[in-house]
Amino acid sequence: MDEMIPNEEHERALTRELDAWLAGDHSRRHVLAALLGIGAGAAMLPATAGAANRAGFLGRQQGQLLEQAAVELASPDTPLGKAQADAVTASTKTPTDGSAYRAVAAAKGKYNNVSLALTYEAGLQALEPRNFSGPLWQQLTGMNFSVVELAHPDLYSKAITEHIAGSGAYDVLDIEPAWIPSLANGGVIAPVDEYVKKYMNEADLNDYHPLFKYLPLYKGKRWGFFDDGDQLELYYRTDVFGDPKLKSAYEAKYKQPYRVPTTWDEYSQVAQFITDQLAPNVYGAVHFRKFGSPGNQYAFCQQFRVNGGVFFDAKTMQAQLATPAGITTLTQMIAANKASVPGNDDLDAVAAWVAWLTGKSAMLFSWPPTGRMSENYSQRSKAINFVPASKIVGKVGYAVMPGKYGEMASGFVKAISADSRNPEAAYLFAQWQSSPPVSLVRVMLPYTLRDPYRISHYTSPIYRSLWPSAKDYLLNLANAANFGITDLIMPGWQDYALTLDRMCTAVWAGKNPKAALEQADSEWNATTRKIGVDAQRAAYQEFLKGVGCYPDHTVDAMGQAVHLT
Repeated sequence: MDEMIPNEEHERALTRELDAWLAGDHSRRHVLAALLGIGAGAAMLPATAGAANRAGFLGRQQGQLLEQAAVELASPDTPLGKAQADAVTASTKTPTDGSAYRAVAAAKGKYNNVSLALTYEAGLQALEPRNFSGPLWQQLTGMNFSVVELAHPDLYSKAITEHIAGSGAYDVLDIEPAWIPSLANGGVIAPVDEYVKKYMNEADLNDYHPLFKYLPLYKGKRWGFFDDGDQLELYYRTDVFGDPKLKSAYEAKYKQPYRVPTTWDEYSQVAQFITDQLAPNVYGAVHFRKFGSPGNQYAFCQQFRVNGGVFFDAKTMQAQLATPAGITTLTQMIAANKASVPGNDDLDAVAAWVAWLTGKSAMLFSWPPTGRMSENYSQRSKAINFVPASKIVGKVGYAVMPGKYGEMASGFVKAISADSRNPEAAYLFAQWQSSPPVSLVRVMLPYTLRDPYRISHYTSPIYRSLWPSAKDYLLNLANAANFGITDLIMPGWQDYALTLDRMCTAVWAGKNPKAALEQADSEWNATTRKIGVDAQRAAYQEFLKGVGCYPDHTVDAMGQAVHLT
C-alpha cells in the first residue's frame, strides 16, 4: 500500500514539525503557526496560543477529563483484594522505609490544594487511575487528580504542544521509552534523579527487572519510572503440541523433533504443518499484520535483528534494511502468514486475540494480556468486552520468542512534565504508583493493560495464585525480558516505524521484498536527513549504549539475567 491515508498524513506532518522543533530547527512561534496549518489544525489548537491556561489547549475538550470515582476494592478474601490490602498497609503502616510509605508520608497534608493532571492513553489504560490508584492516592494524601485521556500518538504530540505553549497543563506523562530522547532533549520532561535520592528506597529501584530499570535512562539521567512490561512472548497450545499423532507425523516427515519452535524458520515450518493437518479447525498461527493495528514494525524489528540485521551504518547513518537480513526476515514473515488463519494479513491485535481465544490457532506471539485472557482472568471485568470467553483455558504454554530475542514492544514510562507547577507532588505520585506493592495491584487488575515488570511481580505468591499456570506465565515473562530487545529508542522512531509498517503491508499485498526494503531505506534516509544526520548519529550512539539495542547487548549478554524459580 503506497498511498498514505489522510489521518496518517496529518500525524506524520505533525510529528515532523515537533521533531524539528525538538532538534532546534524551528522557533516556538514557527511551530505554533505550523501546527495550526496542519490538516485539521483547529482540532489540535485553539485560534491563538494566548488562550492557553492551566487547563491546557486540549484538556478543555469535552470528554477528555474523566469524572473520578471512589476507589474500587475487591473482596478481601480474593487474591486481588489481598494485594490491595497489602498496598494500603505498605502506604500507611509498614515498611516505613518502603517507597510507597515514603511517598505518602512526604505528600500527606502538604498538597491538599494541588490537583495533578495525569495523561493516559484513552480507553482501558485510563480505567486504572480512575478506579484504583487515583482515588486511593487522594484518600491517602488529600491530593486531587484528573485523568486526561489522549489517543496514543497524542501522548507524544500534545505533551510537546503544551510545553511549547508553556501551559503547564500536565504533571505526570505516560510516554513510550522510545520518546525519551526527543522529550528529554526538548526540555519537555524533567530528570528525577534528585527526587530518587531523596525519597526512594534503593531496594525498590533494584526490584525492577534490569531491562526495565535501565529503559528510562538517557545520557546518564533517569527520566521517570518504567511502568508497563510490554515484552512479547510466544503463547502455544499445549494440547496441539502434546498430540502424539501429530508428533509421529511431523517427525516422520521432517526427521526433526515436534516441539515449540526455537527459530523463525522452524516456526513457519511447524505452523504450516499444523495448518495442513488440522485446518479448518485449527491453524498453525495467527498474527496482527493489519497496517497500523498496531503495526508490523515490532515483528519486523525483532526478527530482523535476530537475523543479524543492523538499522544503520553507524558512521554514515545510511539505513541498512535492504540487506540479506532484511530479505530473510520478510521471506520468513511471508511463510508464517501463509501458514496462518485465513485473513491473517488483515487482522489487528484484537482480531488475533479473538482467533486465539476461540481455539483457531496453535500459536500466537503477542503482549502479556494474552496470558490473562487465555485463562478467562481478564474477562471477569465488564471492560474486557471486546474479546470472547476463552475456549483454551488450561491448554496454554509460554515460551520465549523463536530466535530467543523478542521485542520489548512499546511499554510506558511515567515521566514528570518539566512544566508541572508541582513537580515534587507529581514525582511522589509516580513513585508511589510504581512502587512494588501498589504496582502489583495495578498489573493484577482484570481490566488492566499494564503488565508485570518488577521482580516482586514475577515472584508474587498472590499473582501466582490467579490461575494454575500463572507461575509459569510469570517466570517466562521474566526470562523473555532477559533476552528482550527494544524499539529503536531515538528521535524519529515514529516515522521509522511507520515506514516499516507500510513496507510490510506492501509486501503482504504482493510487492517484491527487495524493492520494498530499498524504498524503506530511502524513506529512512529522508527521515534522518530531516532531523539531521549529525544529530541522529549521536542519537544512534546513545541507542547503542542502551540495554536491548541488539542481541549482543541484552540483559543476558551483559551478565545480568534474572533467574527465578
